[in-house]
Amino acid sequence: MPTRLLAYGLPAVLLLLAGPALAKQKQPEWEESDKLPAVQNRLYRMEHELSLGVGVLPVDAFTKGAAFNGGYAWHINDLWAAEARFTYLRNLKTSLRDKLENNFGEPPSKFPTLLFYGELGAHFKPIYGKLSALNRSLLYGEIYLYLGAVVARMDGGTATDEEPQGKGPRMAFGGAPGFGLRGYLSKYFSLRFDFRYLLLYSAGEGHYPLALNLNICFTPRSDL
Repeated sequence: MPTRLLAYGLPAVLLLLAGPALAKQKQPEWEESDKLPAVQNRLYRMEHELSLGVGVLPVDAFTKGAAFNGGYAWHINDLWAAEARFTYLRNLKTSLRDKLENNFGEPPSKFPTLLFYGELGAHFKPIYGKLSALNRSLLYGEIYLYLGAVVARMDGGTATDEEPQGKGPRMAFGGAPGFGLRGYLSKYFSLRFDFRYLLLYSAGEGHYPLALNLNICFTPRSDL
């Protein structure tokens, strides 16, 4: 009887004593993994950026603008960048404007038209991340906010008694708030979509076109 108790009891006692020790050894594995930071450094870091793009000014009821732009950006750090950009516009008349000109004799000079503009502004880039594409590849990108100053050249405008043919060629000044999305194609190239409102003031009038642009960007320096 004592031999049987010893045979069955001793292994049970050893298991009871070893259980807490095994639990202590395994416990830190999941506790430490929960404390590991999820934030990672950027895969691509930019300094100088050259961009070419096309876009559209779609909101005006009388004129739609096809935009062609080029710019340079200096990325100060991971959060901030400064950009200078010039945009030329090819304007197309809408059917409504054609009807007003052809059926009611409205002169073309009465319709305000944006010819070109330049911007100088700042990017704030608080969001950076990566996405999985079909579990086969990773896509890296960022979301940024933009605020800039704008100088533009305009033509035409609302006619008055003093200016029956419209306001004519003139300069306009204002700002451009907006935001954008960037997707990295490689170490040197990325695609950028910009959404900006141009808040322009000229000759006593305000003009608020929406500018949508898609840019291909090249950076001669990106760090892995």
